[in-house]
Amino acid sequence: MNTPVADSGYRQDRTPATDSGYGREPTPTIDSSHRFPLKAGSGGFSGSGPWTRCSLRAVPTGRGATIRAAVCRGVGLPPSIEELHLDAPGAGEVRVVVEACAVCHSDLSYVDGTWPTTFPLVLGHEAAGRIAETGSGVDDLATGDPVLVSLIRTCGECRACRRGHDVVCSGEFALSTCSPLSDADGNRIPQGLNVAGFATQVVVHRSQVTLLPDDVDLVEACLLGCGVLTGSGAVTNTAGVSEGDAVVVVGCGGVGIGAIQAARIAGAATIVAVDPIAGKREAAKRFGATHVLDPTVDDLAAAVTAATGGPLADHLFVTTGAHAALAGAIDIVAPMGNLVIVGMPADDFTIQVAPSWLAAANKSILGSKLGTSRLAVDVPALIDHHRAGRLDLTGMVTSTHPLADLAVAFDEVRSGEVLRTVILPNSCAGARA
Repeated sequence: MNTPVADSGYRQDRTPATDSGYGREPTPTIDSSHRFPLKAGSGGFSGSGPWTRCSLRAVPTGRGATIRAAVCRGVGLPPSIEELHLDAPGAGEVRVVVEACAVCHSDLSYVDGTWPTTFPLVLGHEAAGRIAETGSGVDDLATGDPVLVSLIRTCGECRACRRGHDVVCSGEFALSTCSPLSDADGNRIPQGLNVAGFATQVVVHRSQVTLLPDDVDLVEACLLGCGVLTGSGAVTNTAGVSEGDAVVVVGCGGVGIGAIQAARIAGAATIVAVDPIAGKREAAKRFGATHVLDPTVDDLAAAVTAATGGPLADHLFVTTGAHAALAGAIDIVAPMGNLVIVGMPADDFTIQVAPSWLAAANKSILGSKLGTSRLAVDVPALIDHHRAGRLDLTGMVTSTHPLADLAVAFDEVRSGEVLRTVILPNSCAGARA
């Protein structure tokens, strides 16, 4: 889930430029009706919510744990490391000791004010760790089991879940109305994006965790909680890239690199990676891109046709929230092709496309929330690819930091120079074991 930074390098962020490098310019207007990052609970995103409605959640009494967590208390403020109380897991919930949690641009979208939310809150949603305790009704996990923790919650009963559309589950969850975190005064502290993984321990719904093999490196595995899952799922699940396809990936951060690797695994004949940062273009080549382009210099449509030998993109994935990345993107898509919107721009940004033009060329614009993923299906498949050497997670971990250095990690992500920075909440040094 990638979002815009102050200077994206794509020539345009919040206002139109004369020449974006992408062709047709958008006309930004305000439309907040699609602001799903603020949707509390069922959809897998929680930025704010009715966190004091704990009458709707049977909170276990007399138990729980004291934990350390990075609490964000306002836009632009550095996170503060505080002691919080973590409730014991309720029915259908688990407590996990967090060994690793990657930093995603979505975390910065709240901290930097791109997406409005309610403060204070604890962020972090790409986590991996070990089961410490299970609530009633959870009998398939044991203490010490290694697990991936994701923001995706599923009830298994709603229409979306019955159809396999886990990322748009409409079920109700007790954790959505009562955070398990509270401060010394008893005030509830929201779980940002359903996890609050920048902490030594978390309590989450059973559906949010996936059992991992014992031999998997949890620092690498945590990337599957959002970034790699989102990028690879957009390719595999949303678009259905197949052998011989021409693919363009705009934005080469963690999500983009996940998409590039998935396209390579799927057998795409041409994989064009687009990013204004030279280091990320070089990384894209290491992970499978056949061609790389600089959107601030290259004529993208001409460069893509040169790379493919004629046709435009069968699938174009925009994995960044930078506004200019969407400007004219549909022009680079071939007839019968897909523009897949993966990254999340600011809520007040829209684009204009003529429907008749889409119909005449049989082009499609697809949204891809969390890669249209199903944790029980996609995580084991990605682990298999990793074990077989097809999916490189090791090379995607650019740096690791202790919880106390979360502000440093945020700055690294803002710089655009890293693929994935990982926080080690229970390590003082922040070095990998």
